[in-house]
Amino acid sequence: MQRRREERNEDETDRKKFLEDQAKEYVPAAIEVELSNKPDWNGSEPPLVAEYKIRIPGWVSGAGRRALLPVGLFSAGEKRVFEHTERVHPIYFEFPSEKVDDVTITLPLGWQVGTLPAAQNQDAKVVLYSLKAENQKQAVHLSRTLRVGLMLLDPKYYPALRNFYQMVRTGDEEQVVLLPAGAAASN
Repeated sequence: MQRRREERNEDETDRKKFLEDQAKEYVPAAIEVELSNKPDWNGSEPPLVAEYKIRIPGWVSGAGRRALLPVGLFSAGEKRVFEHTERVHPIYFEFPSEKVDDVTITLPLGWQVGTLPAAQNQDAKVVLYSLKAENQKQAVHLSRTLRVGLMLLDPKYYPALRNFYQMVRTGDEEQVVLLPAGAAASN
């Protein structure tokens, strides 16, 4: 609703740029992004769904004959959250939120999945983090959910919230190992 309200008086070109710029803010690296669908800006009931074609040069790093693909593709917002060990004031979230990433990465010809990180599901009731990576032959499917059902949190609970976000960062740094086709692979 917030995005619809902010862009209610803009044209299609501005809305497209707005969504592409927002996508760039979520990825912790320089990216090339293109909106590939036309979201429903006029409706109030269905969610605003944006689909993108994204290219991230240098996202995969080489390690000998292997390649390493980080799974935390849209994790820029969580990189520096709650780094300090102490908190004096209450923690305020503007509104409860849920961020769901459903990403399919097509592998280049001649490459296959070697190993996948273990699935994670950390449900602390008011905050939730889940991550799952799946091998789909010539593609890797990543599912990630980060839910924050808080608005105000007393500082005495800050250590638990901080530990949760450290676990989120650790999960987002997990990597899929890619191997050249024909190399021994285990899932």
